[in-house]
Amino acid sequence: MKKHEVIHFYKSGGYNHLVDVSVDDNLFAAVTFTKDEMEKIVKKYPLAKDNLFALVDGVEIKLKDLTHSKES
Repeated sequence: MKKHEVIHFYKSGGYNHLVDVSVDDNLFAAVTFTKDEMEKIVKKYPLAKDNLFALVDGVEIKLKDLTHSKES
């Protein structure tokens, strides 16, 4: 399987701010966070709340924050 480099970032003030870079052959896992992982990210980067993106193979993806949903 192809390894995907995934850059996670949030947007603020017209700039993209780096949160994390990962490499994974499972694209779904690379762009999905558990509730605990998302809470840690938001604690460290408060502006990333409902504002987290992933850049995968040149494609920007807005990630959905499910930390307040009943499903997570």
